[in-house]
This record gives sequence, structure tokens and C-alpha cells, in this order.
Amino acid sequence: MYVNGLISSFRFINRVLMKKLTVLAIITMVFFSIAATPIPENLQPATSSNKLADGFTFIRSHRQGKGATITWAFSSTNATGFAVQRTNEDPNDPYSVWIDVSSVGCNSARSYKCEDENPFPGLINYRVVALMNDGTTICSSISTVKIMAH
Repeated sequence: MYVNGLISSFRFINRVLMKKLTVLAIITMVFFSIAATPIPENLQPATSSNKLADGFTFIRSHRQGKGATITWAFSSTNATGFAVQRTNEDPNDPYSVWIDVSSVGCNSARSYKCEDENPFPGLINYRVVALMNDGTTICSSISTVKIMAH
């Protein structure tokens, strides 16, 4: 009787363990199948590179007093204007919030300058967005400047 009780207990424990191992195996398979699935091209995060976007010759930023000065050149004649933007967040994160600093109109010299007079101290990332005649936009590469405490 005692042996029958032990055998019955082992069978019960064995069934419970097998169910748990089966669930664990299913979870592991699902995890690895999701991890191995490639991210679609349109959902991949934006990346920053040293190569400038078509039309931008250069973009630079440097400290100026308590703020920053952003300079850039744009070679295309199809731009109607520019929006200078900044973020204190990771510029490569597609969910970073970019704040408009200034709007700049086009000129014949194709060389531009914008001053951000009182940004929050820390590492600040700037980019310039060119507004094109056909309604499209072109983003420059990122330029970073470190602003010390005021």
C-alpha cells in the first residue's frame, strides 16, 4: 500500500513536471522565433552617419556665449527654407523629441547660420531639415555641442 502510494505520487509529480517542461519549451520556441524574425525596413530605427544627406555640404555647431551657433551649407536650389531642430535625447532613437529652434529662409549664398540663445545645459544634438519645393524634406546629419551650466 505504501509503495502504491509512492508510485502514484511519482506519477503525479512526473505529469506536473512534464506539463511545466512542455510549457517552458513552448515559451522558449516562441521567444527564439520572435528574436530571429527580421525587423521590416520601414520600422528600423533611424541611424546617424557621417555622410551628409544629399544637398548638405556641411553642418557644424559650437558654443557661443550661453547658447550655440549652428552653421550649414546647402547646394541644391530646390529648397524653400530650413527648420533647425534640437534634442537633448539620443538622436538615433526614432522616438526622440525634436524641438524647432528656428526657421531660416533661403539665400543666394547657400550658406546659413542660426543661433540658439538659451538652450538647456548638457549635450545638445542639432539637425537641419531642408524644406523642398515639391513638399518633401531632407534631414542633415547630426551635430552635437556641449553646453555647460549657465
